[in-house]
Amino acid sequence: MGTYTNWDAKLEFEAASNVLGLGFPIVTTGLMINQPPLGFYTAAPVFQIFGLTYNNGVGLATAFGLGSVALVYTLGTLLYGKRTGIVASGIFGLIPWHVYMSRIFLIDNQCLFLSLLFLCVGVFAFRSNSERLVIGAGLVFALALLTKLFAVFMLVPLLLIYFKSRKYGFYRGFRRVLFFLLPSIVLQTIWFGGLANQNFFGVYLSSDFTHPVLIAEPSFVFLPIIFVKSAGWFLFLAVFFSLALSISYRKQFEEYLRLDMVCLGTIASIMVIDMLLVFGFHLTVPYISAVKYNYMTLPFFCLLAASLSDKGILLLRTMKNKKKLYLTTVALVGVGLTLLFGSLLESLFFLNTWTGFVAFGVDSVVYYGFELFSQAMDSGILLVMHYAGFVLVVGAMFLPALYGIVKKTVVGTSEHSRTNPSLHSAFLTKRKQRLK
Repeated sequence: MGTYTNWDAKLEFEAASNVLGLGFPIVTTGLMINQPPLGFYTAAPVFQIFGLTYNNGVGLATAFGLGSVALVYTLGTLLYGKRTGIVASGIFGLIPWHVYMSRIFLIDNQCLFLSLLFLCVGVFAFRSNSERLVIGAGLVFALALLTKLFAVFMLVPLLLIYFKSRKYGFYRGFRRVLFFLLPSIVLQTIWFGGLANQNFFGVYLSSDFTHPVLIAEPSFVFLPIIFVKSAGWFLFLAVFFSLALSISYRKQFEEYLRLDMVCLGTIASIMVIDMLLVFGFHLTVPYISAVKYNYMTLPFFCLLAASLSDKGILLLRTMKNKKKLYLTTVALVGVGLTLLFGSLLESLFFLNTWTGFVAFGVDSVVYYGFELFSQAMDSGILLVMHYAGFVLVVGAMFLPALYGIVKKTVVGTSEHSRTNPSLHSAFLTKRKQRLK
């Protein structure tokens, strides 16, 4: 992909650039940028080492974007299983929403990476009943919150998982809650109350709220429109099919259904907050920039869709009626895989079609756009690389299963041949002929 830019990216690049010369993320207006500062201080060493260029800043964003793909795999494996982790990370890595957010200089990618990281550490803490990991999760959360306010959204899945952590024997108490929150309180006090000499609650006072631009009549379907434009139809059809499967077979999928509710609760909470800002306070920025305000929902959409892989295997294993098993297999393969691979192909088609100016918005007037800054390579080479990535994702999904089948077949043949000398001799003869 090429590198992209927009008004936000230019402003954030200016803030990160001034960290090198002035020590603080100051912008043209002469005021410190109204954002938590960590993302700009993270970029400063990159500019110092590799040079102060916009492309180097985008390279940092891409690195965090790739890190988020790895963390989606980790989270999917922790919650659902390895199959879900592989499929979810594959979809997430190719969804245009994430790709374009990784090819522009915005701090959103850093925030998403740190937020996913603290969520993974938190899940590990619950399962191991470790106070040290609770402190570690709190420290990473503090860093995420010092990068962008949107990190608070990831507290929703952590709390939902926390309430079901009793089965792991996790000890709950005020002390552990304090250990989790203490790093955030300390870091905010140091920055907003000390170094920046700003209001302690400055992180919560974005200019979107303090100097609002209002919208009179927002469209009630702005979120579905933006979601489909930025992630495609197939992803959300796969999400609906996955939820329908869990509800239809809730006895077999009792545990999966709980995890689905964690993902669905996270998505719903973020969407409700965004809609409240738009329809309750008539704020324009959450309406136009819904692609940023709801960015934290994307990993959970991918997890819900990708869980079809683990749910399908479990369902087939529990089927006893052979006829019913055959029909269920056909339905799962025909519908589930079509939706999952349809999402991958739809993403690749979008990425290789819209290469100049990309707009994720309600209509042609109200949008959040990505403008091409520099073309990375020839479009033909780019297409080959994208489809090579697609083959790599598909291979990661299926090769382990094929290897297991081949290994089981070979081992079974070998064990059977040992019990039958004549068969064993014939097997060795054929093997020698193949080698020749």
